[in-house]
Amino acid sequence: MPALVKHPCVDGDVQEAVLWYLPHDPAVAIRLVDEVRFAVRSAAEDPLRFSVRFANVRRVRLPHFPHSVFFTVSRDSVLILAVLHGAGAVERLVQGRASGG
Repeated sequence: MPALVKHPCVDGDVQEAVLWYLPHDPAVAIRLVDEVRFAVRSAAEDPLRFSVRFANVRRVRLPHFPHSVFFTVSRDSVLILAVLHGAGAVERLVQGRASGG
């Protein structure tokens, strides 16, 4: 299994989403974190099972939330780029993280 590497902004992405859900329902916020962990683990264990969405970036959609985990795959690693809400996700990645910013 390739090494799992996270972009420095990934934890902030998750925190932002959790902070939105927390005042509405703390149990839902916890479920979001669990689904993100499962999605990241799925990407690490079998990255090629997820199709390329754009510019070599693959996506794992969270089953019960409008968020996705975006990542790239190299021979040695799976790089988690972002955990983003569906609405502006592609644009945010293209403008920053996928290009190294």
